[in-house]
Amino acid sequence: MPEMDKAQLIELLEFPRKRILQSMELNACPHAGFFNTSDEQCLNCHQGMECTWMNHNDELVAVEQKSAKEIKQQLLIAVDFIDSNLTPHHLSRRNCECDNCSWLRKTQQLLAIDYTD
Repeated sequence: MPEMDKAQLIELLEFPRKRILQSMELNACPHAGFFNTSDEQCLNCHQGMECTWMNHNDELVAVEQKSAKEIKQQLLIAVDFIDSNLTPHHLSRRNCECDNCSWLRKTQQLLAIDYTD
């Protein structure tokens, strides 16, 4: 994969970072959103996926050191997260121009994901 494509993949991580952070409730989190695999509270927390994803992909992680395959895998998780949080009026995503749907289309196109409405 050319370096330009990897740079595009890394750039695509920015949008889900913002959305995932916005969705997280960190006020009662004893680890400030850093998933701890040995803490019972983390293991039973409803935000486990979000914390784990952020711990692997936030701005403090050197994502440029990851392989393109690893970044694609993280983007697939982000696609699922963004898609699952859309409201019913997004059913026809080809016609929707909101930030979520626009990011989904761009990411799915780059990852060559064939989703139909």
